[in-house]
Amino acid sequence: MSNNAPCLADSPEPPPLSTPIPSNLSYSFGMPGGAYGLATARTTVHRLLHAHGLADMAELGVLAASELLGNACLFTPDRQASLSVWWRFSVLRLTVFDEHPRHSKEVRDSCHAQRRAALHTLDTVLAACGGLGCGLDEVAGPLAGNKMWVAFSRDAARNYTHL
Repeated sequence: MSNNAPCLADSPEPPPLSTPIPSNLSYSFGMPGGAYGLATARTTVHRLLHAHGLADMAELGVLAASELLGNACLFTPDRQASLSVWWRFSVLRLTVFDEHPRHSKEVRDSCHAQRRAALHTLDTVLAACGGLGCGLDEVAGPLAGNKMWVAFSRDAARNYTHL
């Protein structure tokens, strides 16, 4: 019985994990509370995207990180946040988790509406350039907080540069 499938040993070797390429873009950072972390986050996202061969996504990536972290700073002042930046299935995803306190149902709905309204500019930009979306959810489980995310393709990032 003959198997004509190529042997893994005959396949070209993938680049080492230490080589920054789009497929190994996967970072998470804890950010100190307060607005002073925004500049660091913008610089970090810009450098990561350039290093991983996604320089054409840097302008929209920096805007998205800034808007998401700005929302966390505005609604959860002086509390820590985390930023994740990762590339999967040809889509860049940025996620921010903050330490927003839990509210009663009445306050929660109002606060959620205010936070969504504060993301209106980012929502509008993503809609105009064909991004996949922007979201805000309460973190489930025993931890308090919110998760905000954005996802967009290279085409959306290119479209953004023409807005």
